[in-house]
Amino acid sequence: MKKTFIALLFLNSLVLFSQNLEVIGGVNYNRFFNFKEETPHFSSTYNTDLGYVIKFAIDDIKFEGQKLRFTLGYEKYGGEVQVNDGGLGGGYGVNTEINKSVLSLGIYPFNFKILKRIDFNLGIEVSGLLNETYKGTSGGWQAGEPNVNIDLNEKYDRFSSWMYIGISARIAYDIKIAENWAISPQYSYYLGLSNEFIEFPEFTKSMRHYFCIGIQKTLASD
Repeated sequence: MKKTFIALLFLNSLVLFSQNLEVIGGVNYNRFFNFKEETPHFSSTYNTDLGYVIKFAIDDIKFEGQKLRFTLGYEKYGGEVQVNDGGLGGGYGVNTEINKSVLSLGIYPFNFKILKRIDFNLGIEVSGLLNETYKGTSGGWQAGEPNVNIDLNEKYDRFSSWMYIGISARIAYDIKIAENWAISPQYSYYLGLSNEFIEFPEFTKSMRHYFCIGIQKTLASD
C-alpha cells in the first residue's frame, strides 16, 4: 500500500504539468527466458501465459527542453518454468507454474511522433512485486541416491524477486473521436534486464508483448 500511495502521489504531481492523459488496458503475453547456453547438462523450457495490464500515462512533461512520458500500471503475468542443471554425478531442477502481480513505473525519455498520428516511445520500466502464486517442485538427484522432490511452497516463503527493471518500447496510432479525445490502439514490448527469482533458476528473466487500447484526453496544445 505504501508503494502504491507514493506512486499515485508522484503521478498526481506530474498531471499538473502534462498535456495529455491516457488510460490504457489490454492483455500481455509473457515468456520467461535466460541467456544461458543449452548444454548436455543444462536445459530450460519456458511456456507463455496470458495476463493483463491497466496503466495510466501522462505525456509531454517538459524537462530541460525535452518531452517525457510517464506511466503507472498494475499488471499480472506468469508462465511455466522447467529448468535443469548439473553434472555427471548429479543435478537439480525446478518445475513450476507461477503468476505475479506488480506495480510498475515507466519513464520514457525518447518520444517521437510520425505523421502526427503514430506515437513511438522508448524508455525504462521499474516494477515492484505485489503478490505471487506458484506451484511445482524443486528436485535433486545424485549418483547412487534416490531422487528428491520438494514442494516449492514448502521450501520458499517467497520465490520471486522484489524489484524488476527492463527496457520498454511502445507504438500507438491515435484515432481522434472528439475534440481533445482520441482512442489509441497500441503495441508494447518489455525486455527484462533483472532476475525474476531469488533462487534457482534465479537467472530467469521476462519478456512481454502487450496489445492494448488507450483512451487519451488532451489537456493543452503546443
